[in-house]
Amino acid sequence: GRGEEQAPLIRDIECDEASDVSCPTCGVPLAKARLFGNPLLVCRKCHGMLVEMIYFVSIIKAVSAQEDQQGIVLPREQNPGDRTITCPVCHQAMLSHIYGGPGNLVLDTCETCLVNWLDPGELRRIARAR
Repeated sequence: GRGEEQAPLIRDIECDEASDVSCPTCGVPLAKARLFGNPLLVCRKCHGMLVEMIYFVSIIKAVSAQEDQQGIVLPREQNPGDRTITCPVCHQAMLSHIYGGPGNLVLDTCETCLVNWLDPGELRRIARAR
């Protein structure tokens, strides 16, 4: 099922205490976490992730090194503007745009807070794409 697809990646995430920032999709507090030494916030409920842009590339590279490079790019499930997510940090609308790197997905970015929101499975999708 879908859960198994997430499992290995979630296993590598070391969760810490809850942050004072809530998940933009579930509303539960995001947990402070580290993935291969890079800080991020993760939702224990939906497994969405809030990643600061300065760590984004490092996290992608670390996950790519762990993943099988299947080169399979699934069709995008959403288009920019399908939904608007509120930035968990500043509570302004995040910019929804097609991610310029591999993976064929829509990324939600807050240009003010310099953070990216990754929906469940999106990090792995980027990591697996060539």
